Amino acid sequence: MESPKRNRQLIYLGSSKKDAENLPQDVKDLFTDALSMALVGETHQDAKPFKYHGSGVYEVVGDYRSDTFREIYTVHYPEVVFIIHIFQKKSKRGSETPKKDKETIEKRLKWAEEVYEEKYGKKSKKKK
Repeated sequence: MESPKRNRQLIYLGSSKKDAENLPQDVKDLFTDALSMALVGETHQDAKPFKYHGSGVYEVVGDYRSDTFREIYTVHYPEVVFIIHIFQKKSKRGSETPKKDKETIEKRLKWAEEVYEEKYGKKSKKKK
């Protein structure tokens, strides 16, 4: 029997899909590669645990010229990978994620859980 992680669905939340379409091609390619690996249960070499959240939430950082872009996604769920947020980092304090973006990520992580429960009729098995 094939593992559910081998047939995961990709779900973009909020403006994530539109934001992905507007990325520079090099960054878009990086983010697409990372998501392709996540869909089959693997982790891209540039995907790091998102430091503001528990396990199962990843961040990929892509640089283009002097701009930095970030993709946040979660692999908490066996049947689906949720793209939580894609944004251009504009924080003036080093690598810190801006407060507005952290709030968006938290809201969308809760939304992802609601979508998962509605679509699959299951509670997530989060590891904390």
